[in-house]
Amino acid sequence: MHTICLLSLKGGAGKSTVVQSLAVCAVQHGQKTLIIELDPQGTQKNWSRRREPSDPRVVQTLPQSLDDMLDDALQNETHWVFLDTPGHDTSTAAAAAAHADIIVVPCKIQSMKDFDSVMLTLAEANRSNKPVYVVMNQVPPNSRILVERKRCEIEAAYQVPVLAKFLSRRADFEYCDALGLSAAEFNPHGAAALEIERLYTLIQSIFIATESRDQHPVQEKSPSAQVKDVDLTPEPPVLQEISASPKVTTLFPRVREI
Repeated sequence: MHTICLLSLKGGAGKSTVVQSLAVCAVQHGQKTLIIELDPQGTQKNWSRRREPSDPRVVQTLPQSLDDMLDDALQNETHWVFLDTPGHDTSTAAAAAAHADIIVVPCKIQSMKDFDSVMLTLAEANRSNKPVYVVMNQVPPNSRILVERKRCEIEAAYQVPVLAKFLSRRADFEYCDALGLSAAEFNPHGAAALEIERLYTLIQSIFIATESRDQHPVQEKSPSAQVKDVDLTPEPPVLQEISASPKVTTLFPRVREI
């Protein structure tokens, strides 16, 4: 079971949109998917009430119930669990992060307020000792130079990887919400749907690489066999994007398309 926590201590970063987009994409790939909403505002719950499809299932709960919810999801052979957290609530953020396999931090790259808030969110996320990734959200279309510059700025300033795939500011994301849909359901052949597919595939590849590393850990040498002042830490595997086509790209390549 893959558990992803969407985390941002600033409201309006787009957590709910990213959760809905990825969760619906997982369902479209035949994966049993659950959204656990920890935000008392009930954004995800209201969205689910507007939906006709029954999947992904959305439940709203409190942080103290997370253990039971995740145990139940595991027993029901759920493949993907998305934890949607509220802004400005560090205790709930900490609880969600502690239960996650990875943490994804959405960031609007055009807003300095959102850009600056990443530091506070990452400080909270890093306390969980879980892998953390930033995903750029509401990116202006056709802005390759801006995307590349902001990616470099975030990685240099916060020492955190920025996912090569992102979600742009597109009308499909706005129109779909009123219908209880994701952008990929609203316009399956649109640019937003393609971006969602690419982001989902990239995150899936992160889990595959992590599972492979856990199943085949590198054996450490005995103290007597170690060489002084030599770094014996194994190099991390090169993560590749899974695609139906033969072409693959690395996890953090230069941004090539919008």
